[in-house]
Amino acid sequence: MTSRREVVLGGGLVLLWGQCPAHAQPRVRQTIGGCILTDSELSSYYDVKVEMRMYATGQEPIIHQSGDPTFDYAMAQTLARLTATLQVLPGFVYYDDHDGLNAFASSAVRMQRADGTVLFGSRLLRRLMAGTDHPDVAVTAICAHECGHILQFKRGLIQRLRAGQPTVKRAELHADFLAGYYAGHRKRDKRDYPAAVFAATQHSFGDNHVNNPGHHGTPTERAAAIVEGFKVAYEQGRSLDEAITIGMAYVSRL
Repeated sequence: MTSRREVVLGGGLVLLWGQCPAHAQPRVRQTIGGCILTDSELSSYYDVKVEMRMYATGQEPIIHQSGDPTFDYAMAQTLARLTATLQVLPGFVYYDDHDGLNAFASSAVRMQRADGTVLFGSRLLRRLMAGTDHPDVAVTAICAHECGHILQFKRGLIQRLRAGQPTVKRAELHADFLAGYYAGHRKRDKRDYPAAVFAATQHSFGDNHVNNPGHHGTPTERAAAIVEGFKVAYEQGRSLDEAITIGMAYVSRL
């Protein structure tokens, strides 16, 4: 790939598309942060050479990472809509999730004007794309969740969500709530949008390890958070600021 370049277009989504390293190294998490990486942890995951791409409108040229040009074109448009709805500007990079299918968000800024960084596992992408029920929407659900974390960083919500909590559940379910909010907005714009895939996707990634510090929420809790966020957008037509507040109150009761 070409050397890294830093070019930022106002209002656009900055995307870093990575290549897997020749020799993948084991990574050690220093903290239990759910799908959030600390600034220091990011370096061990950010082990790719990258080329920068801009997605301000979703119409820009794309790099075919998924092997499906139709999906990649739709993904560019989706990411532009998603970041506009949640009012964030993250960097986005595919990485080699050789040590476990995953996606992460970090408050670490690797380029000018970004609000943080989203890392999407290339193997997770392949697993989701192998699905039969709107796989592109399942990928969007994960992206929306991670962008929810970027919003939490930008708005200074992480400390409030984690205060006094033995697990990361509230922060994770709040990100699910925000993902559901995006799905509701998308459904308002496109009535046949399969928003239910968001709930099904997050349900599939729920866990029942309720005493584990990295507990994200049970399958039922994760799907329910998506549904609640969806209602706030689709049925109530609330603003993003209102949705954030409603979502905070919702997870505080769990």
